Amino acid sequence: MRIAVHVTHEAMKKVGGIGAVLNGVCAAPTYKSFFGQTVLYGPLFGNKNDVHESFKDGGELLFSSIDGFDKDNYREVFKDIIENYCIDIVYGRRFLFDEFEKTKKTEANVFLVGISSMNREKVTKFKFKLWEKVGIQSDLYDHDWDYEQYLRIAIPFLEILDRLYKKDSEYYIFAHEYMGIPSALSIILKFGGKQKAYKTIFVAHEVSTARTLVERSPGHDISFYNILRAEKGKKSLEDVFGSQKSSSRNELIKCAVNFDRIFAVSDLIKAEYLFLVPDAPVEKIRATYNGLSVQNISFNQKKKSRNLIRRYAEKMLGFKPDIILTHVTRLVISKGLWRDIMLLYHLDEIFHSKNLKGVYILLSTFIATGRPSEDILRMEKEYGWPVNHRYGWPDLMGMEAEIHDYLKIFNQKSKSIKAVFLNQFGFDMKKCGLRVGEDTQFIDLRIASDAEFGFSIYEPFGIAQLETIPFGGAAILSSSCGSVSLLDEVFHRAKIKPYYALDFICNGSSLNCEELKTDLTIEKRTAIEERLFKKYANSIFEIIPTDDKARMKYLENASLYSCKLCWEHVVKNYFVPNLPT
Repeated sequence: MRIAVHVTHEAMKKVGGIGAVLNGVCAAPTYKSFFGQTVLYGPLFGNKNDVHESFKDGGELLFSSIDGFDKDNYREVFKDIIENYCIDIVYGRRFLFDEFEKTKKTEANVFLVGISSMNREKVTKFKFKLWEKVGIQSDLYDHDWDYEQYLRIAIPFLEILDRLYKKDSEYYIFAHEYMGIPSALSIILKFGGKQKAYKTIFVAHEVSTARTLVERSPGHDISFYNILRAEKGKKSLEDVFGSQKSSSRNELIKCAVNFDRIFAVSDLIKAEYLFLVPDAPVEKIRATYNGLSVQNISFNQKKKSRNLIRRYAEKMLGFKPDIILTHVTRLVISKGLWRDIMLLYHLDEIFHSKNLKGVYILLSTFIATGRPSEDILRMEKEYGWPVNHRYGWPDLMGMEAEIHDYLKIFNQKSKSIKAVFLNQFGFDMKKCGLRVGEDTQFIDLRIASDAEFGFSIYEPFGIAQLETIPFGGAAILSSSCGSVSLLDEVFHRAKIKPYYALDFICNGSSLNCEELKTDLTIEKRTAIEERLFKKYANSIFEIIPTDDKARMKYLENASLYSCKLCWEHVVKNYFVPNLPT
C-alpha cells in the first residue's frame, strides 16, 4: 500500500497556504486513487484543551498521552516510544475538504508530537548525525525554537509510523517547506540513501532565503530577480549576497538535494532553488503547480452574489458600485499592497472619465485568527467600522494602521472609487457585521469580484489571486507571481485572457548587479512602479469586465478553461506524474 506522509506545521488544522494545498491535493480523485492512506505529521501546539477542541470540527481524537485519553488501547502501541524519548503523542483522524466542494474529501491520520521535555541525549545524538552526514551545525541555532521543534519531531518519526502500518508499505514522505526537512532527512540518515520503501520529496512552497532577500531589499523583486537572471549559471545566491549560514531555514532547504525529488510550486521557485544550490540535479526539480477549488456557476448566480456585495457597499458608502475590485490576502510586506493603492489612483481617473463607480474591498488582517464577533458588532455600531477605523485593539493593529492611513488619503482624494478596509478574517455577518446580510458568505465576495489584485513582490504561486477567474472575474498580478506561468499555459489559445501580469522585473533589467544591490533605493523603485502604473493603467482597465455583457463572456470563457486550473487537473498532470518511482 502506498502511504503519503505530509510533514507540516498544519497537520492539525488549516492555518495558511500549505493547509489550502493539502486540502486541494489530498481531496483530488487522482491522489486518492494513487495513495491508500494519508498521514499528517507535525509538532503538538497548545494544551490538552486545544487538542480536544481541534478534533471536534471534522475530526476524531483517538489517543492523547497528555491527559491519558485513549479510545482503543493505543497507549500500549505507543508506550515505549513515549517513555524512551520523553515525548507526548496525540493521534487522531481528520477530513481534508475541497474548499468549495465539501463532498470532495479524504480522511487523514494525524500524529502530533510534543517534544518540549524530550530526552536530551537523543536530541544530541541526532544533531551529531546531521552534522556528520549533511553538515548542519545545530549549535548555531541553539536559541531558535522554530528549528529545534522540527528537528526534534524527526527523531521518533519512523518508529511512530512503523507502529501502525504494515512492513510492506511504500511511503512517500512529503517535507513541506523547511519544517519537514529533518523528518525526511532522518530516513536518509538511517538508510544511507538506499531506502526503497521510502521516497522523499521536498515540497518547495517557497525558497525561504529568496523571500528574505526580496523583502529586505529596497528594490524588492525588481532587484532580486534581475540579479538572479544576470547571474544564472555564473554565481550562486550566496556568491552574490554572502553566506546565509546564520539562517537555519537556508541550511535545511539546501539539504533537499539529497531527496528523491523537489516539487517547486512554480517555475519561479525552481529558478530560485537552482540559484541557491546551482549544483542541484536539475532532473530532480519539477515544477509542480498548485490548483484552485473550482465551482461552476450560472450567470444568475453571479448576478445574485454581485447584488449582495453591491447592497453591502451601498449600506457603507451610499452608492451601488458598477465595478467591484477586491484583494483577499495576508497582511504582510510580500503582498505589495502599496502597489494596489498606486493603481487605484490611476483607475479612479479612468472610472471618472467613463462615468463608472467602483469599490475596492481589501480583506486582510494583522490578527491571523480574526476579531471576535462581539467586537466587530460593537465597532460597527459605535463608529461605523469598516468605513471608519480607530487605532488600537480591537481595531487597527500593527501594519493595519499604515494601510488604513494610505486608503484614508485615497478616499479623500478619489472621485469614483472608494476603498473599504476589512481588517478581519473571513466574510459573513457574524465576522464582518450586520451590514453584510445574513444570506451573504465569503464565496459571494469571490463570485462578485470583477478583478482581484495581487501585485506581490514575492509570491511563489498565489492561489488567492486566481480565485475570481472561475467565476468570470479577472486577476491583476505582478510578474513576480509564480502562478503566471500556469495561467500562460492554460489560456495561451483562449480568445479572452482573464488576467494581466504587470512586469515590474523587466523594468530593472538595464541596471547592473551592483546597482541593483546598492543603488535601487526605495525612492527609485517607487518611481519605477509609478511609471509602470501610469503607462499600463489603461491596459489593465481593459482587462476588467465592466458590464454584464463582458461578465457573461468572461464566465463562458471560464467554463471552458477553468477545469485546467482545478486541483484534480494539476494533481493528474503535474503532481502524480512527477512523483519518484
